[in-house]
Amino acid sequence: MTPVREAGAQADAQAGDGGVLASIAEPGGKVVEVVAGPGGPEVRLGRRDAAGPHLRAPLRGLLTASAGRPWRVEPAEPGTVRLRQPDAGGAGGAVVVTARAGGLSAVLELAFTPDGLLTLTTTWRNDAGADITDVAAGLLLPLPTQDACVTMPGVLYNDNPSSDPARKVPRIPYVAEEHRLPVPAVNAAWDGRYVSLFAHPQATRDRDGRVTYGSLGVVRSPGLTVAALTGVIMFDGEPDVCYVSKAEVADRPIGYRDLAPGATITTRHTLDWGPVEPRGLGFRTLVRHSGLYRDEPAGPLSADDIVRLKTNAMDARWNGDGYLAYEGVRHGRPRSYLYGWTGQCMKLALCDALLGIERGEQERIERARRAADFYVEGSATPVRGLRAARYLVDEDRWDMFRKDGADFVSSRAQGETITDLAALALLFRDAGLEAPPEWEEAVADAAAIFWHTRLAEGVVPLGWTPMGTPVSPMVSAAGISCVQAMLGAYRLSGERMWLLRAEEVLGHYHRLHAATFERPFAHATLDASGEDKEAGMYFFLAAHELFRLTGRETYAEWAEAAADWLLTFVYVWSPEFDRGSTFERRGFKACGWPSVSVQNHHLDVFFPTSELMEFGRATGRDDYAGQADRILHAMGQGICREPGDWGFRTLGEQGEGFFQTNWQRTGESNTWNPSWVIALPLYHALRMRKVAWTS
Repeated sequence: MTPVREAGAQADAQAGDGGVLASIAEPGGKVVEVVAGPGGPEVRLGRRDAAGPHLRAPLRGLLTASAGRPWRVEPAEPGTVRLRQPDAGGAGGAVVVTARAGGLSAVLELAFTPDGLLTLTTTWRNDAGADITDVAAGLLLPLPTQDACVTMPGVLYNDNPSSDPARKVPRIPYVAEEHRLPVPAVNAAWDGRYVSLFAHPQATRDRDGRVTYGSLGVVRSPGLTVAALTGVIMFDGEPDVCYVSKAEVADRPIGYRDLAPGATITTRHTLDWGPVEPRGLGFRTLVRHSGLYRDEPAGPLSADDIVRLKTNAMDARWNGDGYLAYEGVRHGRPRSYLYGWTGQCMKLALCDALLGIERGEQERIERARRAADFYVEGSATPVRGLRAARYLVDEDRWDMFRKDGADFVSSRAQGETITDLAALALLFRDAGLEAPPEWEEAVADAAAIFWHTRLAEGVVPLGWTPMGTPVSPMVSAAGISCVQAMLGAYRLSGERMWLLRAEEVLGHYHRLHAATFERPFAHATLDASGEDKEAGMYFFLAAHELFRLTGRETYAEWAEAAADWLLTFVYVWSPEFDRGSTFERRGFKACGWPSVSVQNHHLDVFFPTSELMEFGRATGRDDYAGQADRILHAMGQGICREPGDWGFRTLGEQGEGFFQTNWQRTGESNTWNPSWVIALPLYHALRMRKVAWTS
């Protein structure tokens, strides 16, 4: 490092463009310089192996502070720049910048960590002789483009291009509470480069025990600017507007701070930068650095406990021909068997068969057989290959999903169900049990219509009308589960045609969604309309299966990129909760839980947990396998262990939604318990427990 004198920033600006006021570097090649620029001093982030700066940010505007409501982006005036010398061991060197905004002074320290990341520590102080109220302060990183690909984990993916424009979902400009973000960070990528800004959340608790955190987002000031603020929020460019429920917002002025004379606010952030191509894959840097957060999931239950409790809940749902989609009629819905999506009747049959074969329990094997037979025999429609998705028990009739008031067959739901039917047939075959030929025929018929009714882009439609025509020309990732069904047809029949068709269709999905992630996976959930975790799940599962079947490294690469995208939805830290809330009383931890979608900002158990573990073990990615283990054990929270626990009377039941942020009921969970909340944890616990036994 080259020491420089402390200098007044405005005076140094007169030295002309390029005069270095302070500079620090790290062994990996990153360099931070404060230089005298034509419009005043500026911070330049660079790399020794790159021509020119990676990012340049004027000191005026690097810090912002306002007082009063609504908050505003008001650049702080820069003061001095100096270099703090490292100690004898080489540690402690930093660039120190001061600034002022009204009665507030600020000190910003920039220093490298041993692993080459830049830490930014900011301290704001009230230097006035009176209280300053409703303070909003923070860091700004202006980007040299209006067209960056921005990722805010769980809530914003390249401005959510597939979300229904008629629904309210996060879009730039947007500033969110840190506790809404599974990885509390923002990544922006453009022109072959990226920056990732990570927060290190610190809870602030008021006298009543209510918790607040800082905030992160992207504003326009005037151009595209990454913002790390002291808690104030913005939705669709409107300050103090909060996204409070599914496609709903409300005025909610939060995050303001009051400072007495001499009082301070200190925040810490970490900045990383480097090359990335294509830019849409910048989000992967967020996953790579998730080790910044050392939280561990609660893990109250072992895999054996999860299996025991979820099996009890599954048994309570058995109704002679299938598994009830809901617990009795407690939610006011008719008794039904529901296939795919929230029902997962076929996945439960697969779980029953896995248990029956493992334990030698013939009754479970026969239940699985009966559930599959009932579906295959009864769900057919006049269009060969298309099937109804719901059986109304008390009306003794089959029914379809409805969209815009009309019947339709969901590609996502039928793809899931046919995939599980194929898996059940293969499980029977491998165990030496008879799998009726009608099962294989049903898989082949469904795979055929999936193939023959594709859109012009080569992908499966969102769904079909009862006449077998696509219900919409919209390109989406909803039908990727149908690729898995084609692979099921291949594994059952050995006909290479199905493998080739699956490869072709997944290739189209890759081109449209995963080659650049400019338009990420979307529209797999039936009750939402935008980018969602479940759409990415099925791409990962199909790519993983193709890698397993072919050994082609391309599919491993596709699966790995999709896994990283999915992991941006998984919490790597655990926010604190308001005093008296259920989560605070019970020590609930969000770490390890997946969030849902850019529209639904809560936690749920829908995740390819066991497959992530398998993929990690097959490719030597121990981090994936470890993450899968953490996810499974995190999901042990909220499971009813005794009557009345978490609001349930049946052991093993669990709510569908856990609310970790101020979206719906912060610090609480619901008791909405469609059968997928039984099927998914049970399926993954069974498979992961078996791997643990054989390891």
